[in-house]
Amino acid sequence: MGAGLLGLGRVGLALDVACGTGLSTRAVLDLADRVLAVDPSAAMLSAAPRDPRVRYLRSAAEVLPLRAGCADLATVSNGFHWFDQEPAFGELARVLRRGSALVVYVDFFHGEITGHAGFAGWLRDSYLPRYPGPARHAQFSDSLAAAAGFGDVGYAEDDVHLPMSRARLADYLMSQSNAGAAVESGAITEAALRGQILAEIAPFVPADGIADAVFGVRVWATTLQR
Repeated sequence: MGAGLLGLGRVGLALDVACGTGLSTRAVLDLADRVLAVDPSAAMLSAAPRDPRVRYLRSAAEVLPLRAGCADLATVSNGFHWFDQEPAFGELARVLRRGSALVVYVDFFHGEITGHAGFAGWLRDSYLPRYPGPARHAQFSDSLAAAAGFGDVGYAEDDVHLPMSRARLADYLMSQSNAGAAVESGAITEAALRGQILAEIAPFVPADGIADAVFGVRVWATTLQR
């Protein structure tokens, strides 16, 4: 979607910020000859698959260990809302060449299962009040992007339906930041939380069945003007 918004062609060097375990980096390789993939977590980077066209660096988005004007494209997947956005935009503008693109995208769960309206109520009224997510920044700030030298921001959003078993849906909910925060706080163990989720979503997803889970994708795309 981001490539379509800007009409992107293939580039030489791309920067994938907050790359995590490298899943987003694989997608960027479809657009770039080489990728610099950065993330502040050493554990995440150690789990990323190796590729001769990818170099992984441990770094936060707010202080990128790269020379000015080195990249032809920068991407951020599911990480921008954790950044201190003013310095992050500044660093992205510094390392990109003039006219280069920045694409920020996020996927998220709508909290809906087709045909099971009660699931949304359980998630909203029962599960999330018990295990709230940590505070986040806005997903993207057009004004901070403009202040850093980026131009008009294109935006696109779409829904994606994913078939998920009960176990897979539980695994997804366990991967979210609110579940991680609950486990890290000592409020509940990982095993206990997963067992609780499996039991509570049972009315909505049969043990041998598949749920039609509704996700969304949002994309912001802009180019560096100076």
